[in-house]
Amino acid sequence: MAELAHLPALQNHPEFRVVAVADPLPERRDRCRALLPQIRLYTDMEALFLGEPELDFVDICTPPHAHTPLVLAALKRGLHVLCEKPLTLSPGEWRQLNQAMARSSTALVTVHNWKYAPLLSLSLEQMQAGAIGSPRKLTWEVHRTSSMGGGLSSWRQDPANSLGGILVDHGWHAFYLLMAWAGGEPRAVKARLLNPPGAGAEVEAEVDIEFSTCEARLFLTWQAPQRSNRGRLQGNSGEIILADDQLIRTTNNNILESHPFPEKLSAGSHHPQWMAGVLREFMEEISDAGIRGRNFREAEICSRLIRLAYDSHQAGGKWLSLTCQ
Repeated sequence: MAELAHLPALQNHPEFRVVAVADPLPERRDRCRALLPQIRLYTDMEALFLGEPELDFVDICTPPHAHTPLVLAALKRGLHVLCEKPLTLSPGEWRQLNQAMARSSTALVTVHNWKYAPLLSLSLEQMQAGAIGSPRKLTWEVHRTSSMGGGLSSWRQDPANSLGGILVDHGWHAFYLLMAWAGGEPRAVKARLLNPPGAGAEVEAEVDIEFSTCEARLFLTWQAPQRSNRGRLQGNSGEIILADDQLIRTTNNNILESHPFPEKLSAGSHHPQWMAGVLREFMEEISDAGIRGRNFREAEICSRLIRLAYDSHQAGGKWLSLTCQ
């Protein structure tokens, strides 16, 4: 993600300049040196902070378990922070991050890049414009063939590093998308997970979410025969069908408009072109203290939904309220 998504976006943005990189793996430092011959390289973040006293921001692309300590160290130094998801799943760490962000008066933004996929961005615009009326039922499905990933360290295969399975990997993105489509925050959630022996973490999840005005259904799997994303957004005056590389808006089963897209949502894992929207969101929170914390709130709810989904599964698929958290 650092090399194939974040770096190209940062290099193409006029407001950001990458001056230093920290990575504990010598293979990755060698790759960085090949990509950025003039860059200053460090083996860890502490060494980077000591050697780079004039930084304005950091971009954290580590495995999930390392996010909180690195973010806290950056905020302590008064730096703006862009961080890969999941920010954290721990309620205690959320409190620490919230307090540190308030003390530092800097921006902390989690990478919510799926909002900026062209197909999904159009769907969000149409929902907010009332193109299908008030939302009534939202469904979203993510089909993947395996849980492989994690680079040289294979961190995704270890729940201690990844913090979970497909619910963390794809569920986080799905939750902020569903909130945006619904136009509000969720009230309750229930879930059923599939965690085969030896898998290490869940490979499949079915999640139901209750909003004040609509209901949502989420299905995630790492056991599909092929990769795909699809969804259906139903309102009181029509619906939007999301077919991986096509958006179709209908009413009374009549097609009103159809928009094809050159790239499938399920094509690849890095999507560097979506990062421009992420950096725009980051810059907005840096520049405007009045909206700072908006992304943090969205990320905190994603974290809470994941925790409650795990709890619901352990309770036999019971509905759990977010207001009790």
